[in-house]
Amino acid sequence: MVAATAAGAADPISQSYDATIEANRAARESQRKIDQLDDQTRAALEKYRGVLWQTQQQDVYARQLEQIAATQIAEKASLEKQLAGLDVTEREILPLMLRMLDSLEQFVAVDQPFLQAERRERIAGLRRLMADPGASLAERYRRLLEAYQIEMDYGRSLGAERAELPLSGTAKIVDVLRVGRGMLFYLSLDGEDVGYWDVSGKSWLPLDRGYRAAVRKGLKIAREQAAPELLVLPMPVAGEGTRIGDDSMSSPAAPNARPGMAGQGAPEATTSRQGGQG
Repeated sequence: MVAATAAGAADPISQSYDATIEANRAARESQRKIDQLDDQTRAALEKYRGVLWQTQQQDVYARQLEQIAATQIAEKASLEKQLAGLDVTEREILPLMLRMLDSLEQFVAVDQPFLQAERRERIAGLRRLMADPGASLAERYRRLLEAYQIEMDYGRSLGAERAELPLSGTAKIVDVLRVGRGMLFYLSLDGEDVGYWDVSGKSWLPLDRGYRAAVRKGLKIAREQAAPELLVLPMPVAGEGTRIGDDSMSSPAAPNARPGMAGQGAPEATTSRQGGQG
């Protein structure tokens, strides 16, 4: 009876202990689940924040793209308008450039005979360029103006070239000196004969041999073989012919003309090299 009573008394205590252990186990499990849920909640919150930030960035980017698209649409409309105007401009400018090229070709044909092959080839090159469908209008215009500028520069420089000239019915190789666009002189390779281009007569005429030294010096200056210096050469007077020795051209010689030069009857000119070409 006593043993049975003791066992019955210990049983509630054991049960209470077991219940406490079980409760603690359940509490730990609950805490573990709570911690797990808290970690999941934190991860979900971080993921949400990341998605929200990306969404905001995408919204900013989308608004920027809308602005870029609007700008590009406006630029496209402007370019289309410019292209339409370009067609009109090309239809108007191209005939003008062709007329300018015709004028340049005519000028070269009637101008004094210097660098003829080079100048004609330049004209031919411009003709080919004008007919080239791949050449832009700007390039054609630039090359045409460049050709005009080259022709203008001839009037401000000395030039020298070796050419074959018809002299006294015979073709002869000589050195030709160009003094701007004012005069052309020639000097034979042996240095004995000297002459000039008569614009009015369209022919080469002999010149007093006293000018051989000046023409020789001019050729050296034009070829950059000598330092620039003053040259005493006969030059035409504006409004008068270019035939040296014609009484209608007679005028006082330059103050620094050499003795014997004044007898040619043409006014003397002192000139220095401003640029040359071989």
